[in-house]
Amino acid sequence: MEPAITSSAGTPDAAARWPGASRAKSAAAVLALSLGCFSFVSTELMPVGVLPAMADGLHVSLGAAGYLVSSFAFVVALTATPLTGWLGRWNRKLLMAALLAVCCLGNVVTFLAPSYGVVLAGRLLVAAAIGVFWSTAVVTAVHLVSPRNAVRATSIVFGGVSLATVLGVPAGTLLGEHAGWQAVFGALAILSFAVFAVIAWSVPAVSIARTAKRGTTSTVLKSRPLLGVLLTTGLVVTGNFLAYTYISPYLSQVGGQSAEHISVLLLTYGAAGVVANFAITPIAAKSLRSGFIGVTALLALSLLGMYLAGSGYVATLLAMAVWGAAYGALPVLLQTSVFNLTSKMEDCVDAATSVNVAVFNAAVGMGAWVGGMIVNQSGPASIPAVAAGFVMLGLIVVLLNRNGSRQAQ
Repeated sequence: MEPAITSSAGTPDAAARWPGASRAKSAAAVLALSLGCFSFVSTELMPVGVLPAMADGLHVSLGAAGYLVSSFAFVVALTATPLTGWLGRWNRKLLMAALLAVCCLGNVVTFLAPSYGVVLAGRLLVAAAIGVFWSTAVVTAVHLVSPRNAVRATSIVFGGVSLATVLGVPAGTLLGEHAGWQAVFGALAILSFAVFAVIAWSVPAVSIARTAKRGTTSTVLKSRPLLGVLLTTGLVVTGNFLAYTYISPYLSQVGGQSAEHISVLLLTYGAAGVVANFAITPIAAKSLRSGFIGVTALLALSLLGMYLAGSGYVATLLAMAVWGAAYGALPVLLQTSVFNLTSKMEDCVDAATSVNVAVFNAAVGMGAWVGGMIVNQSGPASIPAVAAGFVMLGLIVVLLNRNGSRQAQ
């Protein structure tokens, strides 16, 4: 392993000071970080695709199975900022490889787990690692490319998030139907180990200096424009995951869709998300405010469309496509806003990203928790309508946060 190199985040020629670096290896490192996001997010969201099977296999209710998503997300929210501050000084090769090793171990524990409690323990192990990975992966990728390619690098890394929905969750759903839900987490363990090997080879042993400077988190939380972005994140992501966590029981029980149709619908959702993740890049570079308004409005309308589609397959397919596209564009818009709003706040990029990750995952947990209560009490029929309400509140915040939008732009 090459010796660690220390440099300041955001330095234009940072990549050039990685001895022996080439454009090809820099590109491989960015792609490896995207694969890391794919592995982690597939692990986080996989219960969505096999929720009924997990509930039956673990002898718990659908709501309790859904809490495997919410508890995961709450742990990420609680640990992302402190662990990022503690581990942020590690060189990025060691840090990223260690986090993928933890992801692999957590999936092995889940695969072998004999009970709900052990499954929960395995997932919480991964949850403690994903917050740090998500907080530092994009910063690392941006650090390895020129400033003009920063938004593109952000899109590539977050493309792993979208690919987790287009490939991870649908593939896990199909595998779970034929081999059982445990096999899904066995496959994720193998995938995590493979990504660990790629990251250990491609990511440079570069230390990004001053990432854990004391007081940076409090500085971030004093920024009113940034707080507006974080509030938008909380509301929109809560709405999205209130619906998405329970999409399989909703489609089967309310929509009357078969297992094969549900797999196609999830694939459509994810495919639209991948396309939108990369298509949003020029919009994020030119007009963040317009992008936010358009994406948030489309997300709310698509959830209302899901509610109104009933058992209509074509209408549901169209609603899922619009929903996936809107949500797929969201992480790039959010992270670009965070980067831009903290660009003049000394040493705050990692801290701001970790706070954004904490809020994002707290919202994932809140959505899964609220949705679980609704499903347990009255079934999944009202889930998309309630979710649309949260997203509409997020749209109102976007419309009111004009100063934040200008500063982010």
